[in-house]
Amino acid sequence: MNHNISDQKTSNHIHMRWGASAFFAMPMCYIVMFLIYGVALSIPQTASVSDKIAYIESQQSLLSLANIFGYLVFGGFLFIAVQATHARLNVLSSHLLNAASAFGFIWVVFMFGSGMVALVGMNTMVLLFAKGSSHADTLFYVYTTVVNGLGGGIELVGGIWVLLISIHGLKAAQLAKGLHLLGLVVGALGVLTLFQSVPELKDAFGLSQIVWFVWMGCALLKSRAERTQ
Repeated sequence: MNHNISDQKTSNHIHMRWGASAFFAMPMCYIVMFLIYGVALSIPQTASVSDKIAYIESQQSLLSLANIFGYLVFGGFLFIAVQATHARLNVLSSHLLNAASAFGFIWVVFMFGSGMVALVGMNTMVLLFAKGSSHADTLFYVYTTVVNGLGGGIELVGGIWVLLISIHGLKAAQLAKGLHLLGLVVGALGVLTLFQSVPELKDAFGLSQIVWFVWMGCALLKSRAERTQ
């Protein structure tokens, strides 16, 4: 009996450690995306779609790397983070926490879907462009719209995940109150990205979420250390 309890504690400690690592790693994915799109690349700000596609063709490898890290790698870490967060906050059965985790996993699906559509769509568009097909221009608009719609143009799903986690954490008195108050702000900003006319909301969500990710990682490590004592 004691052996089973010890094994369960060890499993929980490992789970929290992996969860904390995932929360620390997700901001790194954001940073990689920023460095590639904001520093390394300079997509032409022109009305000519052909110029944009030609530039994408010349930088396809770097853009693929950005999509892999920004969507697929991030999605993998997010999957671990959602599981660890649910395990840490699931002290008592809660429909609110279950709903939060459901939105978290939906976000994971969106990340993987966006990443794969981005990679396949870009490759198909470049191939059509190389053949001189006029369909390349149409595909440019289609695949960028789908990727942006699912993968970050609107941060509704991620915002709801953070928002519901924070509400549950405050009600259940789990983790630091300040962390959950920040989560309320982050989640609200994510929901407000529905208003596409205010692009600053997306930036505010991303920056504030980086802080929330790091704080959550520290909280999981702290709770792991406390339970070890």
